[in-house]
Amino acid sequence: MATKQLVTKVWIDPGCIICDACETTAPSVFEVQHENDTCIIRPAALDAEFTKPLSKDIVEAAEECPVDVIKFDTIEVEVSDAEAAADAAKKPAAGAAGAAAGDAPAKLDPPKPKEVDPAIQALLEATTVRGGNVVLDRGLEDMPDSVKRMAKLSPTELPPDARQAKVLDKAKPDKKDADGPSRRDLLGAGALGAGWLAMATVGGVSTLAFARFMAPNVLEVEDPKVRCGPLSKYSAMATGEVNEDFKPVKPSGFWIIRQEDRIAALSIICTHLGCIPSWLPNDRKFKCPCHGSGFKENGVNFEGPAPRPLERFKIYLDGDEVIVDRSKKILAMGPNDTAKWNDPEAYIPV
Repeated sequence: MATKQLVTKVWIDPGCIICDACETTAPSVFEVQHENDTCIIRPAALDAEFTKPLSKDIVEAAEECPVDVIKFDTIEVEVSDAEAAADAAKKPAAGAAGAAAGDAPAKLDPPKPKEVDPAIQALLEATTVRGGNVVLDRGLEDMPDSVKRMAKLSPTELPPDARQAKVLDKAKPDKKDADGPSRRDLLGAGALGAGWLAMATVGGVSTLAFARFMAPNVLEVEDPKVRCGPLSKYSAMATGEVNEDFKPVKPSGFWIIRQEDRIAALSIICTHLGCIPSWLPNDRKFKCPCHGSGFKENGVNFEGPAPRPLERFKIYLDGDEVIVDRSKKILAMGPNDTAKWNDPEAYIPV
């Protein structure tokens, strides 16, 4: 009987450049999340029964990936002669003849050589060439031909990343001699300063206002403490329930979980490679869509590549209001290293 291969597991190795190619080819399997700068496997596609009918799309997505980070496992299954003939009819004549004759199992075709846009290829080579900035600073002499070609393009012909790099390069100040700034530089700076001072004096601007105008603006740092409402809101939760109200909080969201005698705050960042798991209430677990790591409802890792449980944030009461302080983390280094969770700062008794 004829056979063919079906995809049973698909994942994304580190190195994804968030290019949208995989989602365009197989949108039911891959999801690009630009707000999180990541590409994930959709939760449904973690099930082998879901991926098998989509094997062709998954293989094509892997072929389209410009950095070859989409990987998959397959199994060989028997198919009817009619199904094998239908599959063979979709292939080129040589492949169809071999399949129709039953000489060999229907294999998933290996990835074909990719036709990559020259500008994109040059960008990839420039970012992976050995030596980093040292190589880039010494000029184009030893760079790949594709990088040399990209250097001759106008900004409008470049991909976004390369265009931004070129703009930043043009904005750099010219290199000065090792002896320091020239006499012209010093005179020019002095004249500019005198002119600003004269303008401030003539205009009647106070010294304080003038200093504030000239001082650089300082970006405000987001308060790591988050006020989460009254304790009664969380003590009323059922044991094992998860509150997701603060998952979207930037720059680091969290879940508040209800355990038998306490509440705690879990970081939403997977301890494998930093993706964001989803809470699956029917399965009573957190599941990471990127590489399949699973965490129990208390945050303990139990499946997949995650090396340790989810991190916990300091949590305490201000009067009757729950406060989560993201500046302090309580870490467990393994599934059996949860004694730290009994630290008074790691939970609020209820």
